[in-house]
Amino acid sequence: MTAMPRIGLRETIFSVNCFAAAMLALFVSFSLGLERPFWAMATVYITSQPMSGAVRSKAVFRLAGTAIGGLVTVLLVPTLVNAPVLLSLALASWVAGCQFVSLLDRTPRSYLFMLAGYTAALIGFPSVTHPEAIFDTAVLRVQEIGIGVLCAAVIHSVIFPRSVVGVYGTRAKAVLATAEHWIADILAEEPATRTAPERRRLAADVTDLHVTATHIPFDTARIRPTRALLTGLQDRLVQLIPLVSAVEDRLRGLAAIGPLPPEVSQAVAQVRGWVVDPTSSPGADGLAREGRVSEGAHRPDAGKPDIAPPTQARDWPGLLALNLIARLDELVDTLAETRALVAAVADPEAPRAIVAGVTARPLHRDYGLALLSATATLLTVLGCCLFWVVTGWPEGAVAAMIAAVVCCFFATLDDPVPAQRGFLIWTVASLPLAAVYLFGILPMIDGFAMLCLALAPALLALGAVMAIPSWYGRMIPMLIGFAGGLALTNVYTVDAASFFNSSVAQVIGVAAAMTMTRLVRSIGASTAIRRLRRAGWRDLALLAERPSRLPTWRSRMLDRVGLLAGRIGEVEDEERDAVATALRELRMGLSLAQIAPGPQHAALRSALGAWFGQLANGREPAPPPALLDDIDRAITSDLTRDADPQRLAALVGLRRNVFPAAPAWIDRGMAA
Repeated sequence: MTAMPRIGLRETIFSVNCFAAAMLALFVSFSLGLERPFWAMATVYITSQPMSGAVRSKAVFRLAGTAIGGLVTVLLVPTLVNAPVLLSLALASWVAGCQFVSLLDRTPRSYLFMLAGYTAALIGFPSVTHPEAIFDTAVLRVQEIGIGVLCAAVIHSVIFPRSVVGVYGTRAKAVLATAEHWIADILAEEPATRTAPERRRLAADVTDLHVTATHIPFDTARIRPTRALLTGLQDRLVQLIPLVSAVEDRLRGLAAIGPLPPEVSQAVAQVRGWVVDPTSSPGADGLAREGRVSEGAHRPDAGKPDIAPPTQARDWPGLLALNLIARLDELVDTLAETRALVAAVADPEAPRAIVAGVTARPLHRDYGLALLSATATLLTVLGCCLFWVVTGWPEGAVAAMIAAVVCCFFATLDDPVPAQRGFLIWTVASLPLAAVYLFGILPMIDGFAMLCLALAPALLALGAVMAIPSWYGRMIPMLIGFAGGLALTNVYTVDAASFFNSSVAQVIGVAAAMTMTRLVRSIGASTAIRRLRRAGWRDLALLAERPSRLPTWRSRMLDRVGLLAGRIGEVEDEERDAVATALRELRMGLSLAQIAPGPQHAALRSALGAWFGQLANGREPAPPPALLDDIDRAITSDLTRDADPQRLAALVGLRRNVFPAAPAWIDRGMAA
C-alpha cells in the first residue's frame, strides 16, 4: 500500500511555480482571444518537471513536436477528409510511426517524436467535421500549447529554479560512493557475501545518470559541465562495473583454491586502503597517463597505488593471479579518473578535467518491441475510429485522440496495462472535481482574479502531490482530466450533456488502449529479460567478428545490465541471476576484445561467435567442450611464446567466464 505523500518546501515551491505558470498561460490565452485556453493550462502541468533544465528541454522538444504534428495534420486532413477510412489509417499510421521512433531514442529527445505523433491525433480527429478550418485550428492549437510550454519554461527557470547540474553532481557522488562501497566490500579480508544489490543498483544508476545528463545543455546554471566531461565520466562509470565484477570473480576463484599468494594479498590490501582513503597509498596518480586526463585537471586523488605483476604464472593459480592483478591495475586507473571527473562535475568553479577521445554513449534498442508497441497503437486508434464512424457519435473523436495519447504515454513499459488502468482510475477521479467546479463554482465567478482564487486550492494541492515522484503518474491524469473537464474558454458555457459525453469518450479511449495493449503488446518482466539477454548474445557474436565495436558494445551491454536490474524484483527467484549472468557476459566481451589483435586466435574468436549466435537464436546450448579445449590451447600457446601478459590475462578471464565450473587449467606439455 502506498504511503500518503509528504509535502515539504521543495514540493510547495514546485506547485506554486506550476500554478503561476498555468494562470499566466490562461491570462495570455484569454487576452489573445484563443479558442481553447484550457489547452495552455493543461500543457503547463504536462511540461513541468522538478528540475528547471528538464522543463526547458521538454519545452523545446514539445514545441518542435507540436509544430511537426500540426503541419502533418494540415497536410493530411484536407486531402483525405472525404475518405474517412484512409484518413483514419493515415493518422493512426503517423501516430504509430512516431511512437516507433520515440521508443528507439531512449533520451528526452524521444519526447519530440511522441508529441509529433499524438499532436496530429489531438488536432486531426476533432477537425474532421470542419476540414475547411484545419489550418486555423492547427495554428490555434500550436499557439495554445506553445503558450503553455513557454510559460512553464519561464516560470520554472526564474522562480527558485532547481539546477540539473546540482542534481547531477549529487547523483554522480552517490554513484561513486556506491561503487567505492562495492569495491571495498569485495577487497575486504572477509568479503561481503551479498554484493548483488550494490551491483544492480550501480548499473541502473549509471543509465539514470546518462539520461539526466541529456538535460544539462538546457540548464539554468551559469557554469555547466562540458559534453566531453560528462561523456568522459559516463565512459569511466561504464568501465568500472565489469572491472569490479571481474576482480570479485577472480578473488573467489583464488580463494576456492587456497590462501592468496603474498604478493596478491599485498596488492589487494593496498588497493582497498586507497579506495577507502585516497591519500593512504603513495605512488603516481596516473591521471595523465596516455593523455586520457590532462595533468592540469582537478583531481582529488594523488596517491594511486602502483601494483607489481606476479613473478610466476605457469599454473592455474598463477594465471588467475596474473588476471586479477591486471584487472586491479585497470580498476585503480579507472577509479582514479572517475574520482577526478566527479569532482570536476560537482564543483563547476574548479579547474575542468580535459577528456580526450570520448564518444556518444549508445543505448540498447529493441526494434521488435518498438514495432509491437506501434502495432498496438495503430490497431487501437483504428478501432476507435471504426467505432466512431459506425455509431456516428460526435464525441468519438475524443475517444480516438485519448486512445492515441494513452498508448504513447506508457509504451516504454513491459506491461503498460497496469499503468493505463491507473490512468483510467485517476481520470475518472478527476471528473467529480471538475463537475463541482463546472456546475457549482464557476457560475458564481466574475473576472480572471476570481477564477485564479477559485482554482488555487485544487491546483496547488494537486501540483504539490505531483512533485513527489511516486505520485507523478497519478496526478498527471488527474490534472489533465480536471483541465479538460473544465474546458475553460473566454465565455462561460455549461452543457451537462457535452460534459457527460466527453467524459464517457475519455473512458472509452483509455479502455480501448488497455484492451488492445493486453491483446497485442504486454510481455511481462520474464519475457523482457529473455529479450535483453538474446540481444546481448547477438552483440557478442558481432563483437567476435568485429572487435573494433568494443566501446559501442560495452555501453549497450551495461545499459542492458541496468535494464535487467530494474526487472529483477518482478520475476521468480530462479530468474534473478540474470544480472550476474549478464555481467559475466559483459566480462566475456571485454576479454574477447583484448585477444582480438593478431590472427593467432582467429579460430577461437570464430568458435565463440558461433556459440553466441546459437544463444541469440534461442537454442541456449551449454558451451561446447571443444571450446574449452580451444581456450586452453590458446593459453598454452601464449605461455610458450611469452606473449603479451595482457592478452594472456584476457584468455584466463575468458576461460573463467565461459566455463566458471571447469577444472583448473593444466599445461598439457608439462603433464605429459
